[in-house]
Amino acid sequence: MILDITRHKFAEGLAMLLLFALLATVAAATLFSVPAEIITGGGAPLMDGIIAFRAQHPAISAVALGLMYVYAVLRLSRATVRVDLYPQGTMASIALAAVTLFGVVASEDYMSLIVVAILAAEAFGRLLYCFGPSCRAHYLFSSMVALGAMPLVDSSLALLAVALPVIVIVVRATLRETVVTLLGIALPTLLYCYVVWYGGGDFGDAFLAVWDRYQLSAHMTLAAYLDIPRLVYLAVVLFLQLATILIYITSPLASNRTMRDSWRVLILAALVVGASLFVLPAASPALVVVNAMIASVMLPLLFQRASSFASVLLYLLLLVASLVAAL
Repeated sequence: MILDITRHKFAEGLAMLLLFALLATVAAATLFSVPAEIITGGGAPLMDGIIAFRAQHPAISAVALGLMYVYAVLRLSRATVRVDLYPQGTMASIALAAVTLFGVVASEDYMSLIVVAILAAEAFGRLLYCFGPSCRAHYLFSSMVALGAMPLVDSSLALLAVALPVIVIVVRATLRETVVTLLGIALPTLLYCYVVWYGGGDFGDAFLAVWDRYQLSAHMTLAAYLDIPRLVYLAVVLFLQLATILIYITSPLASNRTMRDSWRVLILAALVVGASLFVLPAASPALVVVNAMIASVMLPLLFQRASSFASVLLYLLLLVASLVAAL
């Protein structure tokens, strides 16, 4: 196994991803086979269905976790390979995303967290294609649809679903892309309200219910999720993420518009997620998962700038911390 992940080819990255997907499946089927006691005061409209499915079908949920794990990592890392985010091309994001995601998803509430991870991967993975001289409307629209669906799964993501479209509109600043962004972000909520109305409910009440849960306590308290090993792991991720941001800010790396716009949006999104985690009553582990996905996109820059020895050391630190936090 090549420990210097900046030298990873697709085969090494895929092998690491499959290993961690298998570990996640085994952990879900053994360590987390019995759902934890869920605090149902918060959550979101789709959360009840996810929790019920996970409780009624533990074996299927464990297998689904592995498959969804692979999809989420590949969806996000594919975009980092195809756009100019780093000084040199690299596939380090595959292994980094696999390791980073494991430490935050492997828990009693794994099913809802992996759904959040997939939505985050779709939102940011597709959004990265939208920066630069031109923007493909279908990537922007599908990215905003995934982002707009996040509050339907976990209400703590509502602030991100409001702030990120504003950031994108300011960065792009074109009428066509503003319309596409607004339509995409509104579609999931409007579709949910229509389904409720079609089933005999009230359209307006359904809309307000989505955002009313934003003010409630989370379905799973952060105190139960953030035990000491996971806090240590998150401290490691945050340290590496902040170091990466500092390297980007202090180094003349932004040689083109694609890189500048992408990093600007990633950094602002990380700040919004951090603010949500500390100030919102609905703060939940979903915010930790989203930040881990953002960090996995950023970290290859740090590993490229570090020496080979430092790169291996930091990777081993992240790897061990992730395994200890989850298992």
